[in-house]
Amino acid sequence: MENRVRQYAGIIHIGTVNMAMKIISYTAMDDMTIIENVSQEVEYGEEVFKTHHVSFRSLNEICRILNGFKQLLRDYDIQDVRVITTTAIREADNMLNALDQIKVRTGFKVEVVHMAKEIYYKFFGLYYHVLKGTFNFAGHAVLLVDITSGGMGLTCWQDDHLLFQQNVYLGSLRIMENFTQRQREDISFPTAAREFIHGSLAPLWANVHEHDIRYIVLSGKSAVLLGKLMHIEPQNGATLIRPQMFRDFVESFHGLTPLKLMQRFKLSEGLANVLMPTFMLYYELFRTIEIDMIVLMSTTFTEGYSLYYVAEQTADPYVNHQRGLLLDLARTIAGRYLYNPDHSARVESYAAKIFQALYQRCGLAYHTGYLLRLAAILHETGKFINMRKHRVCSYELIRQTDLFSITDEEKEIVASVASYIDPYMPSEHADWVDRNPTPGLEVLISKLQAIFSLADAIDKSHTGKIKQIRAVLGDKELRLYYQSELDISLERWSFIQASRNFEEIFGITPRLLKGQV
Repeated sequence: MENRVRQYAGIIHIGTVNMAMKIISYTAMDDMTIIENVSQEVEYGEEVFKTHHVSFRSLNEICRILNGFKQLLRDYDIQDVRVITTTAIREADNMLNALDQIKVRTGFKVEVVHMAKEIYYKFFGLYYHVLKGTFNFAGHAVLLVDITSGGMGLTCWQDDHLLFQQNVYLGSLRIMENFTQRQREDISFPTAAREFIHGSLAPLWANVHEHDIRYIVLSGKSAVLLGKLMHIEPQNGATLIRPQMFRDFVESFHGLTPLKLMQRFKLSEGLANVLMPTFMLYYELFRTIEIDMIVLMSTTFTEGYSLYYVAEQTADPYVNHQRGLLLDLARTIAGRYLYNPDHSARVESYAAKIFQALYQRCGLAYHTGYLLRLAAILHETGKFINMRKHRVCSYELIRQTDLFSITDEEKEIVASVASYIDPYMPSEHADWVDRNPTPGLEVLISKLQAIFSLADAIDKSHTGKIKQIRAVLGDKELRLYYQSELDISLERWSFIQASRNFEEIFGITPRLLKGQV
């Protein structure tokens, strides 16, 4: 076996309830060790939710803790450090100023993780443990419920297939911000909070009831603490709770409030304010969905992010496994808009083969091929809304859809590629999309658009005359070999038109040639 050099990294999370740091050592995903794990409860979280502003006092608290973490990193001589923040800063009206102040006062550049990515990192880590056999769901549908301070993610899978994924802006602190301090102290507050949660989640129930879900997985610190408060010991990395046991636990409070949690379990006010709405969210789910078992797993956001980081750094095959799951989920999303799955599959296949032949020589990062495939899958969804202006509809649908694991910037890339209009086809400019990508994205989008346009042209008739292609890159030519005994005049003419833009973008002439595939 090849000797792999052990690497070290620091992962810091600026959260709304606590700030945490993990120092990890790794050679691969299955050889990652947490050598230091520190966490400190913070006070600024609820203030940011109420005011949507990071105050000078809050910045002082953040920078003080970060500088403490910095000293520990120095002690371990850690050079590779990632600092990430989620709801704590991303929703503040002075986010950019706060990030700049943190950079100036601590030297740390902070990455802002948006909700779809935040939920995904947790799933990435938890699903890795599931595949490793932490818990066997015996082929049943499973729903992961991930509740953060700012939102909730519902991710459902069965037999290594993602069934659906929904994110809702209804997290623990977001629920509390809808009630004043006086209302929280009112005797009717537990009932009002439960009804507020039920009404807010009402659009989700149809999707949830569509699948025969037998297990619900809860993860992270709140889930672990729930097991401890109920005095249930974990077994083989997971804690099992019968739904009725949990309902009895909540009902034993005769109206669950933060104060009652503080009094019974000696919790801090900040932690109680997070746990109360979290438990109420759980309660409403278990009251609405009939399941066999609740599974508590300890995977936290920082652990999920750490595993994702190690997987990316070591090019672990699990990354491609995940992308396969996510592409399949994208096909499910496209299916809601009655897309043509056969045509989209062919365009996806052509685009992937062209990209594979090109990317190393033409300055394209490998992961952008995944964005290209997403665009191919989703490019006809807009026809469900408006056939005449389907490109602008596709663009807006993609931009407004939560795509699991995709950042807003990546979503803009996918939308721009999927709605691409070839500049050499003036008749198609009727549904022009007015988009203004940043200079850094413009070149990347242009390259992916050129590949997509070429791939789409090869199945212009949507009839699959060309089943598959083989791409061979020469010095000045990209030769695409196909086999077909049918008349492909339309495809050939469309290919010639798309080739003009491709040639300008890459400086390479594409050729569509009959030959061995």
